[in-house]
Amino acid sequence: MVAFDTAIRQGNARANAAGNHLLGQAFLHRSRVPLSEAPIDHVTAAEWAARQQELDDRTAVAEELENGVADVCSPWACRGESASAQDGFELAS
Repeated sequence: MVAFDTAIRQGNARANAAGNHLLGQAFLHRSRVPLSEAPIDHVTAAEWAARQQELDDRTAVAEELENGVADVCSPWACRGESASAQDGFELAS
């Protein structure tokens, strides 16, 4: 990856051959430094927050799968303590 990052520094070889020069330099890392010098171990605050949100979402899904959904009604029955939507209705005779 470091060699590729170095190779793209001045842009695409085909674009340069056609006379289209790159304005500035190209880098793979968002810090816009060579990959060999980039802080690839550093986690930004936004990345940390996104990871925390993913963990929270996974935990909520795991708990729901483990415990089941507490109050759910289908057309045929209700699960949990939900009042049935069919209370007060009689079967047609």
